[in-house]
Amino acid sequence: MHECSLRDVLAALYAETPDAVVLYDLRGHVVAANEAALGLSGYTLEELSGRSYRDLVGSDPDRVELAVRTALAEGYDHFETGAKTKSGEIVPVECAVFPARDGEGTMTGVFVQAHDIAGLKAAEESLALNQQRFRSLFEYHPDGIMELRSTGAISRVNVALESETGFYTEQLIGKQWVELIAPDRRQEADRALEAAMRGEAAEHDSQLLDRLGNRLDVQLKLVPLHVREEIVGAYAIFKNVAPQKTAERTIAQQAERIGRLYMVAAERGGTVDRQIDATLRLGLELFHFDAAYITAFEGERLRIRNSVGKGTPILKGAVYPLSATFSRHLQGAQEMLVIEDIERSEFRSDPARVTADWRSYVAMKLTAGARVFGALVFAGLKPHTEIPAGDRDIIALMGLFVAAALERAEHTERVEHLAFNDSLTGLPNRRLFEDRINNTMATGRRYKRGFAVMYLDLDRFKNINDTYGHPVGDEVLKAVATRLRETLRESDTVARFGGDEFVILQPVIDGVADSADLARKILTVLQRPVIVDGVEHGVQASIGIALYPNDSPDIGELMELADAALYRAKREGRNRWFFANEDTARAGFAQKKAT
Repeated sequence: MHECSLRDVLAALYAETPDAVVLYDLRGHVVAANEAALGLSGYTLEELSGRSYRDLVGSDPDRVELAVRTALAEGYDHFETGAKTKSGEIVPVECAVFPARDGEGTMTGVFVQAHDIAGLKAAEESLALNQQRFRSLFEYHPDGIMELRSTGAISRVNVALESETGFYTEQLIGKQWVELIAPDRRQEADRALEAAMRGEAAEHDSQLLDRLGNRLDVQLKLVPLHVREEIVGAYAIFKNVAPQKTAERTIAQQAERIGRLYMVAAERGGTVDRQIDATLRLGLELFHFDAAYITAFEGERLRIRNSVGKGTPILKGAVYPLSATFSRHLQGAQEMLVIEDIERSEFRSDPARVTADWRSYVAMKLTAGARVFGALVFAGLKPHTEIPAGDRDIIALMGLFVAAALERAEHTERVEHLAFNDSLTGLPNRRLFEDRINNTMATGRRYKRGFAVMYLDLDRFKNINDTYGHPVGDEVLKAVATRLRETLRESDTVARFGGDEFVILQPVIDGVADSADLARKILTVLQRPVIVDGVEHGVQASIGIALYPNDSPDIGELMELADAALYRAKREGRNRWFFANEDTARAGFAQKKAT
């Protein structure tokens, strides 16, 4: 090639090369620069000419100085540094520094060829960052991870796997991974690795063996390991699901216990007491206490309503001073009282220690309607080291069921009371009286025993209602009912049939004198005025008495005879009594006196 043509080619190469090329003289000042150098630096050729290479060095000036001296000594140097642009930006470059000679071979300066490696550096940093992130993800991932070769040999493990199994990395590298899988799960694990080597992710439940041979419940996932588009192995990821399995078992156990409790609560056909006792026995079985009972607050005392437990000193029906019971602590805002060990708590010196020698105690407040009824109690002769939250939840649920049963029982009692008792005085009503006189009649026939029926009507009671109003009259009626109850024997019945009409049943009498004596007592106690709002109201009564079987063997006729005797007493002047058959009564008296 002609020398002129060669010079033109070299000049073109200098001008068109994408790398920046700068010619420095022997003093280190810019003599020439190609377009790439101007583009990289941001200077024009006029601005760049005459500048020292030192002005264009952005980092590591000592390294650049060494390279320039090497080139001036006719050597060659290659290194990376930072070039400073006109704007002050530092651009990473890869530099080649070599001597510049003229046509005769004389050194005239130094060439610096700089290749912009900013993109390469960014890629390297990104790669390094990604590698760092991957290492961090691998090493510190909370799940155990193995890196496996295609043969199934372990090439790397993370910290979590070491922690889970108790093996060190050195003990696992090169080991076949299935040796860490429970024997009965290895076949499935092998199939999962085969799937990963085909490029498929595989996942299943498995069991990992620790250093001591214990089985750990894990969820095993295998994913392919790609290198340059080739699958060279797999990552085996072990998620510890032991806490999850434990939680599932706990939930299942809790569900089973709740189901049993619901079965007890839903049982029909038994009494409320039987249902409550069944609930208490279930609690003893579930929580391993020695005694279970229901307490009822009654003013300053506490009554045991229900009690179960082998050898418990707390008996049904027993009464204790409220101040000497643990359940008194539930009368305030506290819903549940838990004492795992009385000897280690503030309850060591509690007055309730005299009730029983308990060491552990759990009580749930019972609310029936709008009032605090008492407490559901489980007590043990031994301490309970811990009463788990699940047990407390079941006890609270039991408390709700027991409270509902108590409220239902109270409602039933109220309904029955309203059905068989007078709403004003609380005395039995006509329906209950009829039931009792029928039973008395059956007993009298069977044992050939007599009884008496009395009709009682207040004298001139209408005057009280008319003068003072019905509210005052109601108070007088309630006072009369109280006096009648206090005067009668426990076996006798006094009922209110309506208005100021009362009926008394004496189920057992030895003679007519018993009825006469009772009538005399009633009239006597009614002589005392009833005081309502500071006003005295005189009360008197007329009484009619019929005897079974002397007057009639029929209940209906007996009642009519007593009613007729009552009206005779009113006609004869009131405030007195009459028998339905005075001849029979007198004969009865005579016989009584003769006896």
